[in-house]
Amino acid sequence: MSGPAMARRGAPHPIRHPAAAMLAAVALACGGATSSFAQADAAANWPSKPIHAMVPLAPGTGGDVVARLALNALSQTLGQSIVIENKGGAGGTIGAGQVAKAEPDGYALLVHSSTHVIASALYTNLPYDTANDFAAVAPIGVVPSALVVSPSKGFKDLKDFVDKAKANAAGFTYASAGVGATTHLTAERFRISAGFNAVHVPFRGGGFQPEIIAGRVDFGYSPIATSLPNIKEGRLQALAVSSPKRATALPDVPTTLEMGYADSDYVIWFGIFLPAKTPRAIVDKLADATRRTLEQPALRERFAGLDVSPMPMSPREFDALVRKDIVANAALAKAAGLKPN
Repeated sequence: MSGPAMARRGAPHPIRHPAAAMLAAVALACGGATSSFAQADAAANWPSKPIHAMVPLAPGTGGDVVARLALNALSQTLGQSIVIENKGGAGGTIGAGQVAKAEPDGYALLVHSSTHVIASALYTNLPYDTANDFAAVAPIGVVPSALVVSPSKGFKDLKDFVDKAKANAAGFTYASAGVGATTHLTAERFRISAGFNAVHVPFRGGGFQPEIIAGRVDFGYSPIATSLPNIKEGRLQALAVSSPKRATALPDVPTTLEMGYADSDYVIWFGIFLPAKTPRAIVDKLADATRRTLEQPALRERFAGLDVSPMPMSPREFDALVRKDIVANAALAKAAGLKPN
């Protein structure tokens, strides 16, 4: 057989074998479908093993309490254990960075406060992109903070406090859970609105209440979830709350807004996040489980006692809020003169 004839037999023209061409086309089309099928299968079986939850907040703080209550109940809804790890430091960015780089399979999640959306305004070399490296799943709820002082300071009310703060040449001191923490920016938002100077005294985590009680620091904003026992027992005096409306747990304490300080409201939210590339089916499945968990009467009652209010949102709505808050907090940090680290 001649060479040309052999060549024709060894490499037949595609038109002579339409079935082969069809199979090749199907194989190409199914390349992406195979991945989709694998993701759908992973989502259908999720969760099939324990989940690791990163809480980048100090143990025992208000945020940690809220996170643990939610995660313990969520574990029951999912029928799978959730292992909780606290890893604070650098405004929560160390723990958040660990989740951003985790395998996006639904077994590494982040529970963070609204400190999460402040970090980009304070840290120039973050190991992640807050807006794009996380998939927002669901808010757990919002918590108002109380402006607290020691009763020994003798402030009559919020107006008396502001008048004395303005008259203090050295400036009052105020405590927070650290530079860029929500307790820091809540105080700064009120200070800017009220128009007085103050010296920031950052603490590691939320253990600054004893310093306020002792009078060594003039004031601070503390989540009601953790300050309420000390307020009820008279060790702390609440002059105002940061929420747009009065807090259920402190109905006699006015808001800073109703006392005439415009744009002084600031609430802390807590929410659940997954790595950005987690299959959407898993994100939606976790969001649905979280929604059902937060609707449980027993958990709602526990949260009500801590003044944690529901904040129902879809993953896409929560993601939009995150992006909006990143911009708003950058503007607040600039107005407060906070320098990126």
